[in-house]
This record gives sequence, structure tokens and C-alpha cells, in this order.
Amino acid sequence: MKKQHYLFINVLFVGLMLFSAAIVVQFMTGYRPLDAIAGVWNKKEQHVQTEECSSHAALEKLSEISEPTVKKLAVYQQACHSFAADTLMLFFSMAKDQDEARQYAVEDAKVLKAFASVKIRPLIMIEPSDREGTLLDFQLFANGSYDTVTQAYFTQLKAEGITDAQLGIINPFPEANLPYWKNNKIEFFSPAVNNYLMTARASFPQVQTSVLLNSATYELTDFNWENGDYNSLIPYVKDIKPTLINYAGIQGFPWIARQGGSATIFNAAEFLNPSLLQEMADRLGTKKVWFNTGTFSTKYTLDPKLMRTITPSQRKEILMTITGQALELKEKGYDVAVNLFAEDKSESSEETNWSYWKGDDPFASQDTAVLTSFIKGLNTNEIHFWLFDK
Repeated sequence: MKKQHYLFINVLFVGLMLFSAAIVVQFMTGYRPLDAIAGVWNKKEQHVQTEECSSHAALEKLSEISEPTVKKLAVYQQACHSFAADTLMLFFSMAKDQDEARQYAVEDAKVLKAFASVKIRPLIMIEPSDREGTLLDFQLFANGSYDTVTQAYFTQLKAEGITDAQLGIINPFPEANLPYWKNNKIEFFSPAVNNYLMTARASFPQVQTSVLLNSATYELTDFNWENGDYNSLIPYVKDIKPTLINYAGIQGFPWIARQGGSATIFNAAEFLNPSLLQEMADRLGTKKVWFNTGTFSTKYTLDPKLMRTITPSQRKEILMTITGQALELKEKGYDVAVNLFAEDKSESSEETNWSYWKGDDPFASQDTAVLTSFIKGLNTNEIHFWLFDK
């Protein structure tokens, strides 16, 4: 046998051994070494073709605004070759005293004016914690102890020149049926919302208001995602004053078990459970409803042995179920919006990548085409698309 034949046989044998080892590693740990090899082999990334999301012209001068969410929206417009959204979710904190409230208002007013300068409406999640992460007591909001602090905040916003329209949609105490806030008992929610929003409307009588609850309710000390119950949300909102709420929102996200498990929740009929939203909206006397949701590409990202990845096709199927649930509500006479949570949280304790592309290059990811098709479908069906990313 010739020398080159020996060489060929040896190379083939080593290659087969490496391939077998890679398969064993993937089976035992979930890590995919073959994917890494393929990435090195195929260095030239494809330029993904995406659909025009809307017939409306893109918003202008977004890249001139320093706010991260606005800069991200500019990238979405690139991916969409058009307008993408004009309502962006923001997160504001609640102050623990009047001086801090005025300070927050001065700084928040700058953000609101930046949004207004490029014709973006803020959807403001006002969380019951200060900027240092100190949780504020729901019971104190419920019994009126924080009314003067809330008043100081909105009075200062007014003094900074903020208008009702610039304030957009305000949503205090979001996700109050999750255990984030530790003291979020059902009996405190309605009176806390009443006190907060009535105080806000004393300064901004035309401001749009919202409540957002999670589709699955959890015990205050239990944050195991598998243990949520899809209970009626009426106990949370039944005592909110009539006409105080413009929008009713519900939050829900798909889920998959860690590597080694097989359980999934990929259907929006389950993870959003719109019947709970419809019931809540009817009790609040509003026809304006919205979903806060998203799809992930990877979960459990901080541990390769547990990490799970889904394909663009799977993400597309999940998004189709979200569209389907939104359409059902629209056909029942509701004005529906879908807010997509799309931030990459893979390096945080959340261990989940909700984004559709890496960095600011939307055309190097197959997931981008899935997203633009979803946005186009919402627009075609006259369902509003809202966004959170930064």
C-alpha cells in the first residue's frame, strides 16, 4: 500500500474518532462541539433577507438619541426596512421620600423629552423599588403613606414641562402576582393602584394608565416557574376605581425544561392565557388590552450542561400562537397590542437570550426574518406592535 493511502486511512480514522467523541459529548452534556466547528468552517455569514414590516415610513433621527431603547429601535427599523414601532417600554423606579421623588422626576423628564423629540410614546413600568433596589412596602402605598411622595414626583414632572401625552402610558406595580416584591399581597394591590394613579391624574388628568399582571400567579415565597397557577386575576383588580384604567395587560412567556428534561410550554394559549386578560379587561371596563411576551433562542445560558436552544422555526411557531391569541381577542372587539421583550439577558441571573440577533447586525441571524414576518403579520391584522430592547 502506498504511503499516501496510509495517510488517508489514518486521517479518516482520526476524523471518525473525533466525530464520535463529539456526539458523545453532546449526548452527555448538551454542549454542541460540532456547531462550533461548523462556525469556524463557515466564517462567511449569510446576509439574511427580511420583509418590510409596514407601509409607514421609518421614524427619523433615532440614532441621535442617547437612550439605549431608542437606539435599538433604529436597528429594528433597519431590519424592517420601514417603521417598526412607536411605543417602547421603559422602567422607572419609585422614590422612598419626597426629595428623592423630585430628583427622579428631573432625571426622568429628560428621558421623556428625548422620546417625545422622535415621536415615541413611552410605556412606563413603574416598579415599587428605588434605584438602589430597595423594595418599597405595598401596604404603605395601599394605606396612603406614600401619597405625598407620589404627589411630589408628578408635581415635579409637571414643573419640568412634561405633558400628559409625553408621559405616555403609566403602569405602576407591574407583575404584582409574581414574588419579586415580597410583600405584594392581593389585598394591597387595588388600593395601591388607586392611590398612585389618582395622585398622578391630579397633575396629569389625561394620562393613559395600565395594569399588568402575570398570567400565572405564584406564592410570595415560591419562584419555581413550574409551580405557577393560572388563577383568575379578578381578586387583584376588583376594587380598582371605575374609569381609572385605560389598558389591561397580561404577561406570559414560553418555557422549556433544563437539558435532560422534556417539558415545554410553547403555546400562547397556555403561557398567555388570554381568557384571564379578557375577564380582567371586562371588570376594569376597558377594551384596550396588551400582551407582554417574547421568545427565547437559548435558556440556562450560564451552564452549558443545562443550556437549551430552540431553532428559528420553533420561534416562528411560538410567535404564530401569539398572533393567533391576539387575533381571537381582536375578533371579540378588543383593541390589541403585543409588547415584545427582546433583550439579551443571557449574562444575567435570568440566563435567557430573548433577542433575535447579536449586537446591531440584524442581517446575520436567521431569527431576524422570523421577527420581521411576525411584525408584518401584526400590522396586516391591525394589531399594535410595541417593543422592549436595549
